[in-house]
Amino acid sequence: MAAIMLVLVGAVVTLAVLFSSAAIFKGQTKNQFTNVMSSNVSYAINEVDRLESSTNSMTQQKLGVIRQYVYTMETVNNMSVQLYGESGRFAPAEAFTALYSDISSYETLSQGAKSSTLDVRTMLQEHLRSLQGYIEGKLE
Repeated sequence: MAAIMLVLVGAVVTLAVLFSSAAIFKGQTKNQFTNVMSSNVSYAINEVDRLESSTNSMTQQKLGVIRQYVYTMETVNNMSVQLYGESGRFAPAEAFTALYSDISSYETLSQGAKSSTLDVRTMLQEHLRSLQGYIEGKLE
């Protein structure tokens, strides 16, 4: 009887260690996702702030970099949802759709070089700042 109790106590301790390890891993992963999202949205905002309202030769390259940041955030957002369910979502899918649309509009306007890109740039900045609000938990 003592041997059975010893085995049961050992099993309970082992399970407790495994569950606590899983909880620690889950917390660390969520923190890493949050850090990646925060960094990428900050980098994207900085790139948009550096875009000039007039077009130049670097505009397409800068938009490509911004698109990469948005793609990274969308990927991390999707991974977080896969791991944690809806509670892991940093931002709604519509936020990323709006950002891609803004980038495409900016590209189209800058290629034509016939109209100001200021309005689209402002919209892109606003959408990125909204995404930043989602990431920081200020928006739901």
